Amino acid sequence: MRCSTTSAVAAAIAAAISFAPQSATAAEPEKIVDALGTVFGKHKARASGAKGQCVTGMFTPTADARQLTKSASFQKPIPVLGRFSMGGGNPKAPDTAKPLVRGFAFKLDPNGTTPSEFVMVNAPVNFAKTPAQMFGFLEARFPADGKQDPEKIKAFAAANPETTRQGAWLTSKPVPASYAGVSYWGIHAYTMTNTAGQAQLMKFKLVPTGGEAGLTDDEAKAKPADFLVAELTDRIAKKAPAGFDVMAIVGEAGDPTNDPTMTWRDEDKRKTVKLGTIAITAIEKNETCDAGIFDPTNLADGLAGPKDDPMFLPRQPAYAISLTRRAN
Repeated sequence: MRCSTTSAVAAAIAAAISFAPQSATAAEPEKIVDALGTVFGKHKARASGAKGQCVTGMFTPTADARQLTKSASFQKPIPVLGRFSMGGGNPKAPDTAKPLVRGFAFKLDPNGTTPSEFVMVNAPVNFAKTPAQMFGFLEARFPADGKQDPEKIKAFAAANPETTRQGAWLTSKPVPASYAGVSYWGIHAYTMTNTAGQAQLMKFKLVPTGGEAGLTDDEAKAKPADFLVAELTDRIAKKAPAGFDVMAIVGEAGDPTNDPTMTWRDEDKRKTVKLGTIAITAIEKNETCDAGIFDPTNLADGLAGPKDDPMFLPRQPAYAISLTRRAN
């Protein structure tokens, strides 16, 4: 098993680097993974999103989705493999931490020949515009004598205001009461193409079918550090809503596609199209998700990611490097 896994990981890394943009070097993703290890410590978990839970379910597309895209991932009900996570590289991060981003990564048709994969977070923007800025964000948090320097972090934020937008969004919202009770955004711009060759710029957003569920500060203080998986397990057992409406935020002419730290103009008021519904039906053993990566550049024909977003393509090699390190 180790040999086959190692071979698969090596192939993933080689493929990932071949897709890297010309402005990036193969060393950049490794440099970022190293920086995550410096900030959060080295461990046998993901370099980012270290704490999480694997789940399974089903995706049922709408007729509107089939009109917008010819992608095989949106033509019929198909299985979903997903993973909820807490942001950062601390595998013991408390579920009550408000500033930490929550994530949901998933694969549509994970065992099929034309899967599509997505990585989403519970904020409409990313915390860095470029890999270099992401490294700078982490470097400002490198510990000295075991402690971070607040003044260094403050100076970096002042010089890079884009890196404060995600944190400001998160701290303005309640602590999520459930992994399945918060909205998630794809942050990057995508293009859907239908059988007639018509293309539509859009962004993905997941809206919880059971509605938003947040905690007051006092309620959060009373929660244990690891309550989210227990809450999700109980929710599924009781057949309470544990899923999401998959929405497309419709793009307009002139919308930028190269800066994931910014929302589109009046994005929250834009026309949306329901593409389908994800129903989370079971807790899955974490080894299933940990055996591979969620590669957002892996998209079935009819759906394409941005070509000019410097944060999109480098995700794949960084995830593959992290996989190699935790597999060895």
